[in-house]
This record gives sequence, C-alpha cells and structure tokens, in this order.
Amino acid sequence: MADILDKFIAEAKESIASGYYDAPVRARVRKISFSKALLKNFALIAELKRASPAGDYSLTGVDVEKTARLFEENGAGAVSVVVAQKSFKGNVSDVTAVKKTVGLPVLFKDFVLDFKQVDCASAVGADAVLLIQSVMDRRNLDVGEFIEYAHSKGLEVLLECYTSSEFSRALKTKADSLGVNNRDLQTLKVDFAQTKKIMGSVDEKLLAGRPRVSESGVKTREDSQFVKNLGINAVLVGTALWKTDNQAMKIRELALK
Repeated sequence: MADILDKFIAEAKESIASGYYDAPVRARVRKISFSKALLKNFALIAELKRASPAGDYSLTGVDVEKTARLFEENGAGAVSVVVAQKSFKGNVSDVTAVKKTVGLPVLFKDFVLDFKQVDCASAVGADAVLLIQSVMDRRNLDVGEFIEYAHSKGLEVLLECYTSSEFSRALKTKADSLGVNNRDLQTLKVDFAQTKKIMGSVDEKLLAGRPRVSESGVKTREDSQFVKNLGINAVLVGTALWKTDNQAMKIRELALK
C-alpha cells in the first residue's frame, strides 16, 4: 500500500532529474562531529523546516541566519536542515548558511536515493547526512554502500528506522547515529510506543556508543523526558519549533534546559 514516503521518494527523483543537486558551490567550513555532539548531553536537534507535508504550516521569508543563531543561543545541540524541495520548500544553500553562522554540527536532511545527493551534502558543508532504511529498501539500494560513500565524502550518517526489524539491521551497519521515527507512515499519527519498544530490545554492545535519536512528534518537555528515560540521546524536532509563539522558550523546553 502506497504511503507518504512513496510521495517523497517520487519528489526526490524529480529533484534529482531537474539538476537540483548538481555541482553546488563548495563551502569552506569547519567539520564538526554530529554523533559526538549528541553524546555530550541530552541534545535537541533543532530543524530548519519551512513547510510541513502534513499541512500544519507553510512559511515564507524565513531568516536562516537569525534562526540558526536562535537555535544555538537557546541550547540546541545540532541543526537539521531539510533540503527537500517539493513538500518541504527546502534549499540546499541553507546548509551552508547555517554552517557559516553557528558552531553547531549540521545534518543534511533529505530522502536520499542517489549518490548525487551525498555529493551535494558534502559540497554545501554538511557534517552528516540522513539515510532512511525504508527508502533504501523501496529503491533496492544497499544502505551499507551509501554509508561507505558518505564516509568517503567526510560525512557522518544518521540512519533512520521505522520498525524493530529495521533497527536490528541498522545496528549491524557502520552508521554513526541511529534514529527511530515515531510516525506511522499510513496514518501519519505519532506513537512513542515505537521508541519504547525498540529501545527495550536493544543490545547495548551492538550500539557501540552510538547515539540514539527519537524523531517525529516531540512537542513538550514531557515528551523529551519520556524518550530520554528510554535511553534516547537526542530528539529531532521541526514542527513544534515552527508552530510555537515563543521559539526560544520552546527550544529550551525540548532541550530540557
């Protein structure tokens, strides 16, 4: 049964074909370890996301540099930049703008299914790139090859999973950080029971010190505290930061400051 992820994959294919990722200007920036930043303390990965595909909001005129400074000043541990064009109104140049503004590691967040996207992530100065196990599977791609390629380009990898079986496979890869997405791809509803289920069955030896990230649906301090208590090292939050009346306060709240 088709779901929202199939739509995003189709959009990514269109963007690749359009040349969106081709030969961006190479940014001269200092690399920072994304995974190590998440292990220092409980971390908020604050997300620059101009639009929500669920229709929660769509923004114009976002000041990228100002937003990045706000994230850093209020305790974010890293920044995720959504670069997907269609449903998210992203722009790959935002990664460079964030890197040149703050001293936080930056994640290139996209629906990666081509090495061109990894090349682009490296060129614009990202510290890490998101890979999604479900995307790899649906496109019959070898996630190990993509991780190896990302590493060869100086990028760390956050490997996102939706199910326990995906997470078990992810543990056997060389991904630098491991993510659990709490959203049901069919209904788009969020359930933290997914994180609880997966974290409850993890073999710590296989984690080998790699940070665990809870993605989607974190809205309150209680949500952050709940997943932290499950052994999660970081939360990745977009929508909650863009639907609040006080972004600075919400950042501190979700970062458990």
